[in-house]
Amino acid sequence: MQRLNTLWQAVSAASTVAEIARQSQTYHFSVSGPVSFYLHSENAEVRVTRWAQPQIEVTAQLQAAFGWRLATDQDEVGVYFVAKRRALVGSLSSAVFSVLVPHDTYLILKLTDGRVLLNGVTGTLHLPPSSGDEWHVQGGA
Repeated sequence: MQRLNTLWQAVSAASTVAEIARQSQTYHFSVSGPVSFYLHSENAEVRVTRWAQPQIEVTAQLQAAFGWRLATDQDEVGVYFVAKRRALVGSLSSAVFSVLVPHDTYLILKLTDGRVLLNGVTGTLHLPPSSGDEWHVQGGA
């Protein structure tokens, strides 16, 4: 029984450390009319869902948040979100970006070693041949 208690304490401590290193933050951008959304990141998963709200919402779930630098901007034509990993400590970090965009939003995702999940896709997605081991993606409506 003592070993089981010790094992449980070790698991609890490791879980607590993981929770401390994980951070979640949500960004809201009000938009009117068709706009572009640009996201630039590396070593991240991007989940995109279209919705009927006149707003772009980005929830950033950062593992080892101290290893990330985030920057956002917005103008009349779009919303820009850049997430870069810091040198050295950034190699320990990863992220999941959950993005909600209006139906008429043009998406530009510039990813390095990224993963993309598109929810509620309607239309045609074009994936042309890649050069080397890179994917070059062009989407169609």
